[in-house]
Amino acid sequence: MTANSSALSKTQLDSFTKEGYFILPGAVPPLLLQSLKELFTEEMHGEGKTKVTVNNNNGSNYINALDKLIDKGNLSCLELLGAPFILSIAASICGPDFFLIQEFAVIKMLGDNTPVLWHQDMLHHRTGQCFTMGIYLDDAGPGDGALRVVPQSHTSGKTICVAQHEPFIEVPMKAGDILVHDMMLAHSSGIMQHNPIRRVLYFEFLSVSQVRNESIYGEELLHNRLQLLQLAIDYYRQQHPGEKQFDWHNPIPEAVLPAAPFRETLEAVCGINVRARPSAYCFE
Repeated sequence: MTANSSALSKTQLDSFTKEGYFILPGAVPPLLLQSLKELFTEEMHGEGKTKVTVNNNNGSNYINALDKLIDKGNLSCLELLGAPFILSIAASICGPDFFLIQEFAVIKMLGDNTPVLWHQDMLHHRTGQCFTMGIYLDDAGPGDGALRVVPQSHTSGKTICVAQHEPFIEVPMKAGDILVHDMMLAHSSGIMQHNPIRRVLYFEFLSVSQVRNESIYGEELLHNRLQLLQLAIDYYRQQHPGEKQFDWHNPIPEAVLPAAPFRETLEAVCGINVRARPSAYCFE
């Protein structure tokens, strides 16, 4: 699948269903990838408004996470969310009533000896498909920050305390690649050994129908997240007026945007606190 593709292939969807993940090589256009890197530099080292999480190891501080990036800096994160190829992935997996529940970044830096422990992104009753999309800004090689996954663990019914001892594989990635995995897939990642940094932007998608069926979130939050999706689509259209746009139909028509300037509306929508369900770790 490329940036101009309209939907996932049967092979990709079959891999997602059976193994719990698939890779989209070189999916992010180079100019947008560069803009995302600039956004991360601004928010990590500048005077950005993004919440930054820091680890302290052996007297040195290492940034390991950024939160809520969509309304920050150069709006490249918002542009990415509104890109037709991103929305097509979400629609192919979740259905036409998809929406983004949260975006955040996980950062690994050379010298920070803090691994990401085995976990599942969100436990749910599987009344619908939901997934995590990892957009890689840097390379992640074998034994050097690459994601480790336990194939088929998303449907095995095993708890994370059991699944984390199952055979796993590493998934090497290049800058611009996207890794899509089921939220119930057991995964982890080790520390950086060679490259100086590994930055990954994460989008998490669910469907309105699944949220309602499982009573995961309330209607107010659904309205808010659909408004964000509309803003992203509108912004992408403004930045790429000559391109074919994603044909999106709001599944909750009453979730309309307020009549206000774009930036003011975006800040208001993104100002709503999203209490996403926590990931499942093993604490035995």
